[in-house]
Amino acid sequence: MTIAPRTTAYLCLLIGLASFGPVTMSIYTPVMPSVGTDLHAAADAVKYTLTTYMLGFAFGQLFYGPLSDRFGRRPVLLFGLAFFAVATAGCTFAPTIASLIGLRFVQGLGAASGTVLSRALTRDAYTFQEMPKVMSWIALVLNIAPAISPSIGGFLGEAYSWRATFWFVGAWGLLLLVVVTFGLRETNRFRGESVGLLSLVSGSGEMLRDRRFLGYVLTLGFAFALNFGMLAATPFILQERLGFSPREFGLMALVSVSGFTLGSFASNRLIGRVQPVIILRFAGWFHVVAIALMATLSLSGVFTWWAIIVPHMMLSIGSGAIGPNASAGAVGLYPRLAGTASSWLGLAQMGMGALGTIAVAITTLIAGMIGSRYVAMPLVIALAPFAIATVLSARLLRPGRFPTPHA
Repeated sequence: MTIAPRTTAYLCLLIGLASFGPVTMSIYTPVMPSVGTDLHAAADAVKYTLTTYMLGFAFGQLFYGPLSDRFGRRPVLLFGLAFFAVATAGCTFAPTIASLIGLRFVQGLGAASGTVLSRALTRDAYTFQEMPKVMSWIALVLNIAPAISPSIGGFLGEAYSWRATFWFVGAWGLLLLVVVTFGLRETNRFRGESVGLLSLVSGSGEMLRDRRFLGYVLTLGFAFALNFGMLAATPFILQERLGFSPREFGLMALVSVSGFTLGSFASNRLIGRVQPVIILRFAGWFHVVAIALMATLSLSGVFTWWAIIVPHMMLSIGSGAIGPNASAGAVGLYPRLAGTASSWLGLAQMGMGALGTIAVAITTLIAGMIGSRYVAMPLVIALAPFAIATVLSARLLRPGRFPTPHA
């Protein structure tokens, strides 16, 4: 049975492709302390398994989009899904923390295919004006999966082991591989045209000189640097410092990450009545307020679970509103090179996300060396510049009518 564009089945496929990469990251966070115990690794070394995954995810974005513009979405997607399945199988058998760190980079390379090509497939099927609404619906459903995946990871980790989380996402990747193999036809209507290396390079140069494109890409990138930095640190604060189990952490993560769903839902309801640029500009302030709240609570000596979870939820609301509008704007501007535009968007999202985790790791290490009693302040110091940059980058976008997509 062939999945036709602009149908419910097509929308479900887009959600599945977009979500398995983020789920692969978030389902793993509750079992990170268990990984350290099993592989006899320090907490800082375990955090690098998250960082290398995001670096691989970011690096992979550079290739899948341009290749799909040149050779078509379907063959490139099939390769990416198969590559992901093999890399995930390798993670399940990793004997040391060093091997897991390396394999997570390879796994990220494969996972990037789903996120990049889901955005390109969306642009293939919908108009520029339709995309913010469609992307907000996708994001609304999509955010449920990363929100509940820490709970799934916590249950799998306690019932079996941390390796079970990789079996879970590996099975998901294989299912998508089967669906794409037998159900998806080629959707890139520009594939038959001459899209060579020179046009891809010149197209990328045009994008990176476009103030509107940079506004969308940078706003999304800085927002996700905050979120990934929080994801890297909160398992260790809540489990090692406050004594919660992986299962309890997974349930608390439902509260914090549910902010994505709230932000996406609010954006969906506002599209058509409020310009996407206005939503992006306003949503960035959620990040600033969240970091300021966390700093206030930490300096006041409040050290409890809600002092971490509430700011994280507030931050997630802003990112949930930014995600669909920034993605639709950046990819929608370049219909002929939608894959390349999606690659740059994903590179910024995951590359800056990796920077966020590195910044948190460095400030946490310094705080441990000097013996700081303010547990959340390393997070605040590391992530405050990203919060301010989110607001400033949105200022690159000017309110007005829908911009005209490039031919």
